Amino acid sequence: MSHNVYQMVTDRIIEQMQQGIIPWHQPWAGGSAMAISYTTRKAYSVLNQFLLGRPGEWITWNQIQALGGHVRKGAKSRFCVYYKPLEEEVADAEADEAERKFRFILRWYNVFHLDDTEGLESKLEAVSQNPGLKPIEAAENVISSYLSREQTLRFICDRESGSAFYSPSQDMVVVPMLSQYQIPEEYYSTAFHEFTHSTMHEARCNRKTDSHITRFGDKDYSREELVAEIGSAMICNRIGIESEKAFRNSAAYIQSWLKALKNDNRMIVWAAAKAEEAAKFILAER
Repeated sequence: MSHNVYQMVTDRIIEQMQQGIIPWHQPWAGGSAMAISYTTRKAYSVLNQFLLGRPGEWITWNQIQALGGHVRKGAKSRFCVYYKPLEEEVADAEADEAERKFRFILRWYNVFHLDDTEGLESKLEAVSQNPGLKPIEAAENVISSYLSREQTLRFICDRESGSAFYSPSQDMVVVPMLSQYQIPEEYYSTAFHEFTHSTMHEARCNRKTDSHITRFGDKDYSREELVAEIGSAMICNRIGIESEKAFRNSAAYIQSWLKALKNDNRMIVWAAAKAEEAAKFILAER
């Protein structure tokens, strides 16, 4: 396939963004829009939302054990912070006695996402499903072909989920079930976004030297999100399953991350080149 096809997708994305602000919507239904405690059901603080980087239910190791569950092999915890009051006695020379005061010290603890556990059931309300949605053969063929070549890569798509992600430590892609979407094209757009992330692996396109995903919202994270969403749009267009709704949502997502990069339009050129390399790798065109 000509390089022009991939360039045409990039040009169309830029054209969409030049028309103004595009509202983005989450393409699947269900799950929590925020990171919440599995046990208390309360949302984490804004700071901890950034530290965790993923919506959904989070739980500590001790809580998992107490509830009879266990952590999946290879799963990594993330840490939260909180301020603990520390009482002190401060001498008061004038009053000839000690005054009790409090100061706050920063503490941290580790938590696991519920998706990284086994034996525990989500407490999130079940969502209305769209069981009538049918798989798209062309997209399924791309996925099965990619997974057959990359046999260490796991793909989890058969359980209700409130988030989609690629775990480098586990070499695993997780996406919400097809029935959680309004249209099948958005399911595949999400899946190809995460599969594009999977090509960062050193045995694939080896983008780790360019984009270490470290902290949610930082420059490297933002650049990798651009690569993944452009790569997804390229794959959908290349195999002929693109829809106007899914493409516009991709452009909105890309626009949001460019804003995080202070609208550095040079970044989309870099990201498009990396995305094309990833898309060709997934499609076995290189």
